[in-house]
Amino acid sequence: MAPGVLVVEDDPYVRVVLDELLQDQGLDVWSVADDLSAYQVLGQEADRFSVLLTDINLGAGTTGFDVARRARSLNAGIKVIFITGYPVEPGKFAAEGGMLMHKPLNLPALCDMVNAAAKAPN
Repeated sequence: MAPGVLVVEDDPYVRVVLDELLQDQGLDVWSVADDLSAYQVLGQEADRFSVLLTDINLGAGTTGFDVARRARSLNAGIKVIFITGYPVEPGKFAAEGGMLMHKPLNLPALCDMVNAAAKAPN
């Protein structure tokens, strides 16, 4: 079974690109547009995912940091990759853990990062 990746991205164009890109890598990708959808999927399928790839700024509602906390509470082994187009306060990010990639995304580097995280031991 292919490693599972949950993509949480509010921009529909970016979400489609990420979904297709990661599926082409042979990953089992689930994509959602917001925090509430992510919480619903995680509540039912948290153990399915090796990696959470989430935008930090999800528009209205909570942030990618909040989604990551919930994901980790349900699946302690999940690896988290944050993406953002905004500056990130280094202290906040360090406290959250995970990896960070800034937008505009370097897609080959992102694929490498997701694949490495999916294969990393818990």
